[in-house]
Amino acid sequence: MKKKKDILTDKQFQINQRSAADTQTAKEWLAQAGLNSNTFGTTHIKLLQAQQQAHALLTYHSNLLNHSHRTTLENFQQLMAHKHTRNRLKPTAAHPILNISSKINRLLFKQHRSLTQA
Repeated sequence: MKKKKDILTDKQFQINQRSAADTQTAKEWLAQAGLNSNTFGTTHIKLLQAQQQAHALLTYHSNLLNHSHRTTLENFQQLMAHKHTRNRLKPTAAHPILNISSKINRLLFKQHRSLTQA
């Protein structure tokens, strides 16, 4: 039998249940964005931003990418998928990915502007 000090109160149990549910929801949301919740503590923010942008471009705007851009994005995603290579990456490795993202975003804005003005 558990000691009295080891037994959770109803409020503590509810807090633990809510925390577990919120954690699972956050992990699912991150997975949809192409990120892994275990990498936040060890990976530079620029690399995480580039990983998110690469995932978004390949998932939603692959029709706007040329072959070299697609290859660059896929290679970056492969590097970020493995812990050993991800730890060796410098934050400057994110620059080509973010540049491609900026270029595609400018193209999307031009398309949107031409649709709204017409």
